Amino acid sequence: MINYSSSVETIGRSMLAAIADTFPVACASDEFYYFPQVRLPERQWSTWDNFSPETVTELARRLSAWEDELEGLSSYEFDFEVQIDIAILQKLARTLREHLSEVRSWESQPTFYLTLACIGLAEAMESEDPAAKHERAGSLHTFLDQAGSNLNRIPILFRDIGLEMVPDTRNYLVLLEEVLPELKHALAALDRFEDTLRKVTTREDFLLPGDLLERVFRYHINGNMDIPEIEQALDHEIEAMQEILNREAKSLVPDKLKIQSSQQLWSEALETIPVPAIGKGGPVRLLQGEINRQVKHCLAQGLVSHRLVASCPVSVASMPLFLSAIRAGSSYSIPPEHPPSGGRFYILTNYAQDKSQQAYLRQYRMTCAHETFPGHHLLDASRWSLARPLRRVVEQPIFYEGWACFAEELMRLTGYFSEPEDRLLLARRRLLHAIRSKVDIGLQTGTMDVQDAAKSLEANGISTERAMSLARKYTLNPGYQLCYTLGLRQFLDIFARYGHQNLPEFVKVVLGQGEIDFKDLEKILQKSG
Repeated sequence: MINYSSSVETIGRSMLAAIADTFPVACASDEFYYFPQVRLPERQWSTWDNFSPETVTELARRLSAWEDELEGLSSYEFDFEVQIDIAILQKLARTLREHLSEVRSWESQPTFYLTLACIGLAEAMESEDPAAKHERAGSLHTFLDQAGSNLNRIPILFRDIGLEMVPDTRNYLVLLEEVLPELKHALAALDRFEDTLRKVTTREDFLLPGDLLERVFRYHINGNMDIPEIEQALDHEIEAMQEILNREAKSLVPDKLKIQSSQQLWSEALETIPVPAIGKGGPVRLLQGEINRQVKHCLAQGLVSHRLVASCPVSVASMPLFLSAIRAGSSYSIPPEHPPSGGRFYILTNYAQDKSQQAYLRQYRMTCAHETFPGHHLLDASRWSLARPLRRVVEQPIFYEGWACFAEELMRLTGYFSEPEDRLLLARRRLLHAIRSKVDIGLQTGTMDVQDAAKSLEANGISTERAMSLARKYTLNPGYQLCYTLGLRQFLDIFARYGHQNLPEFVKVVLGQGEIDFKDLEKILQKSG
């Protein structure tokens, strides 16, 4: 008699091994949500990701075959946990297959390869194997040469962003060349890659076909809504946050009510919130201290265990050079390993030099909650501690970003963010997420060009330079900005129905499942309640 539950695990292991064997760098990082986070047990550090057209086509074929096998198994009577595992594997296979064969970032985005080059080197530099960094550096030139040969008819905007990232990548390689002389060949390959970008055939637009974009929004990021429904949800969020901003601003600057519009009033109120002083330890020490206070609060509220805090700490560090080339703000990362041993919160350190960054620094407490405890770090540390291996390796964007935004609300619900200034900042952050979501949709549907998108962001308090940078980068990852608002609203809805009477238990149940579909999570909460 066939053990069908075992068959699910067998398919899962085979599929994950094949993906990681083909794309070891992408799978060893958490940079690309459509790849599983898997490290091969025996690392071949000289092997880079293989994006040759033949390899991509073959893996897409195999992913389709695994989808068919899983579909065949889904008709059997499994317990609910196994059914969820099947659904996770099906979504992983379909999402990656469609990214490889239809979205085709590997063919249109030079930044995709430059990012892989940088994170692949960074991973090897952190390895305990002394030969790892030399082997990976020594073979980087072959990866870059293949990358250049893959690029074809790329959008002009993507080409330009790639050309802007080349100098940052070169600076990173030069920085490492002192300890890795093998990078001499990679630097020459990077020159060839840049030359290819200057000569490559280009096209004007970057838009995905309409039906594919719908699938990305509904299925890849797990939005489960069509574009009109998404627009309606965003409009409701914007209206609700504007009401909160107006109310809290009136309490902070009541003497300005008669002479200003609502948005002017919000801006005036935000300016009354002092920028925290950065001491001798700089922003790193400031944020690390705040994280320590938030951890104590989460422990006191029963949102996290002492064991997890001790076994999987989070540290703050300055943004590395290669990440600053692709990041517009703070960034959290955790290595894909079980059990987890710790995460890293990378931050920008030029707050004192730029007015817009000083405004960003006003919300550093919310940023810490979002990125660490009880946000991304707690979610990822919990996911990598799960007993079910298939649940550890898959990240769902709407769950991932939605939980981090919900974490900020958790700190409000438990009294950590309790002042009018806190409520103003929280509402402002939610409003900006919704505005960014509208920009994302506008860019991807062609109803906004990059200049329109930048103006929309600038009109909502983002500096001119940063607004343009964000608008351009949003084009590279369709739909991702939607995950913040749509995910938060999903969590708030589920919490209102299943969590308000016992918050610690709600958090425990949610974090004990991995990043599963919200419909499945709701069924589990119904059973546990």
